[in-house]
Amino acid sequence: MIHIDANPMSALRIVFSAMLLLLSVLFFGHGAARANEKPELCKPESLPSEIQNRLKEEYGSWKIQEPTDLSQRAREAWEPEKPLTCPGIAVGHFESANSLSHAVLLVPTGHPDEGYRFLVFSQKLGQPGYEVRVLDKLDEKGAANYYIQSTPISKFFDEASRKKFQAHTKDGILLTDSGENELALRCTSGLVVATGMSR
Repeated sequence: MIHIDANPMSALRIVFSAMLLLLSVLFFGHGAARANEKPELCKPESLPSEIQNRLKEEYGSWKIQEPTDLSQRAREAWEPEKPLTCPGIAVGHFESANSLSHAVLLVPTGHPDEGYRFLVFSQKLGQPGYEVRVLDKLDEKGAANYYIQSTPISKFFDEASRKKFQAHTKDGILLTDSGENELALRCTSGLVVATGMSR
């Protein structure tokens, strides 16, 4: 039991100090707990509901590539580049400056290194829903070396190159293979995809 002096100011100081201590513990304790939480950025719920439904229906035995699915070399390359994003999801203006597209890198559930499907979901102007395209696929070991991210087109193309390759979008998708030693750029119907080696 706490013994309080007859002086009312002393009693108020003790009560105020105790309240301040309690609030500090609650505030800083909650902040430390949040720092240890990992964001669930690779969950399908982070995508629009129509895309979630298409993935469930058409790719039910596949999942989005997660940081834990990456090989050590891929993880070391990915973490400094995009620490707050998912290695299996990229969002950007890949086909139009007016609408966002969503790229996903899917790997088999239970065997994430056994292959991948690289898909892009895009909205067409004036049309409801998303169109899906398979940009690339792998049906052998090695998927743990791959991750995707959005990147500004200006990182790869100057104005003359943008005209030559008809790259009129703001963003491109970078598909990185941390196990290969080559870089190739592909333009597919206004969609710019760069594949290459991590450094």
